[in-house]
Amino acid sequence: MSYPRTIRNYNAFLDGISYFGKTSKAKLPALKIKTAAFRGAGMDAEVAQDQGMEAFQAELTFKEFLPEVIKKFGRKERLVLRPAAQGEDDFTADAWVFTLGGRLTTNEFDDLDPGNQSDMKIMMDVDYYRIEKNGEELVLIDVENGKRVIGGFDQLADIRAAMGV
Repeated sequence: MSYPRTIRNYNAFLDGISYFGKTSKAKLPALKIKTAAFRGAGMDAEVAQDQGMEAFQAELTFKEFLPEVIKKFGRKERLVLRPAAQGEDDFTADAWVFTLGGRLTTNEFDDLDPGNQSDMKIMMDVDYYRIEKNGEELVLIDVENGKRVIGGFDQLADIRAAMGV
């Protein structure tokens, strides 16, 4: 039997700066297609038609209030999350890289409660999303440039070409 390779740990980089040991949780954007229901004459049921992707949002929780992060509020930044996965049968690690670009739209501070940790959470509205595993690009979504590359296939290439882009 082979055990699953699970995420054992991660590091976060914001604007190229490592926050090793300073973050406690990260939430990656969900990949979700926006659909519209269609049922034409003679069809016995509705089908979902691709209408593009839904908006992406990422979150990162810091274990302290960091002035340099607070000052980035409202700016477009690059966030890189690097989790490492490992199985139970060996000590090799899979390198995952999630590269996110977008605007930092929220700084949320925990309640100030003496004797308890007060974390700071930032949220990013994402317009660039790239997923790699061990150097292989799995997903590249570049909203501003109209790209949706999944498994090496650009699903929007013909749309761009038809529009003359």
